[in-house]
Amino acid sequence: MPSTHITAGLTEDHLALRDAVKQFVEERVMPTASEREAKDQYPDDLIPELAELGMFGITIEEEYGGSNIDYVGYGIIFEELARGWMGLASLVYTTSSGGYLINAFGTDEQKQRFLPEMAAGKRMSGIALTEPSAGSDLKNIKLTARRDGDNYILNGTKIFITHARHADPLVTLAKTDPSVVPAHRGGISLMLIEQNTPGVSYGSDYQKLGHRGLELCEVIFEDAVVPATNLLGGEEGKGFYQMMSALDRGRIYMAAASTGMARAALTHAVDYAKQREAFGKSIANHQAIQMKIADMATKVETSRLLYINAALNTEANGRASSESSMAKVFASEAGIEVVYDAMRILGGYGYIKEFPIERYLRDSLLMPIGEGTNEMLRTIVAREALKET
Repeated sequence: MPSTHITAGLTEDHLALRDAVKQFVEERVMPTASEREAKDQYPDDLIPELAELGMFGITIEEEYGGSNIDYVGYGIIFEELARGWMGLASLVYTTSSGGYLINAFGTDEQKQRFLPEMAAGKRMSGIALTEPSAGSDLKNIKLTARRDGDNYILNGTKIFITHARHADPLVTLAKTDPSVVPAHRGGISLMLIEQNTPGVSYGSDYQKLGHRGLELCEVIFEDAVVPATNLLGGEEGKGFYQMMSALDRGRIYMAAASTGMARAALTHAVDYAKQREAFGKSIANHQAIQMKIADMATKVETSRLLYINAALNTEANGRASSESSMAKVFASEAGIEVVYDAMRILGGYGYIKEFPIERYLRDSLLMPIGEGTNEMLRTIVAREALKET
């Protein structure tokens, strides 16, 4: 089987980071992940350990307590975390995404106010984009933020918001100038919504198929009063482009996490195939199983190489929309295929909750939908390809 621990081209820092996260996952996450997931349990007790590992500062500059690692390291972290439990990977991702936006676009005052506590795990974060009438089409958001003296007054609703109750701040996309058409060209801004903001409430939590352990809920703004100092960057109209930058990086996360879950499923399938006997020999010696494992291993390796390529291009060029879209599309769909094939190799054992394969399958089903649907991302790849030919 191709190496599940790729080393070619990785620096010593990458290898040390991978090994540290891998050890944490195997010792502290894997033994209890299925139990936590079944209870839909928020992992409060693991947050100090994640902070000690530096997981919440990966997108934050060192002067604010972070490490601001490169994007290859970023992908490696999420491959390892998702291998243990997707809920924990989501927790780190949502907070690091808020940290990225404030670190990249915030005012000096906003950076000093939020980033040190976020890097230390004392503040969590999240991103609020989706609305009842706006998912992939973020230009169509209806949430408004009207300037009123030293404040903004927000009205509208966000739905399907991960980590919303714990986020402080919740980075929220709002329409600050409804007269701008199309809205993304100067009419949309990002607001930093702190906990206990007057006029902000939370709807019922959605009951999810997977990605359990973190809440997913409505966020309702009814004449919510947000200080003007919480306008990200202090300038209106920049929010759409700021968020697009974050979503490119989010697609590296989705690709890497999909790779991690697929890799975990492959490992379980290989271990089981070596032990399970049928017709007088282990099923690993049956050609039908070997062909399936070969295809699974190839998909895992291809997914990893695609997310590393997207990471390298993002690092070199600032953005890599086509490469990150390719990586997310391929890895998310290959991940489902690999986990499903692992379930078939394990047979009945793959279908019961005593084994983690069914959890990986439920978690992997979200990946083609989140951070931009794969259908939408294919149009990004196609536009780029048509431009080059």
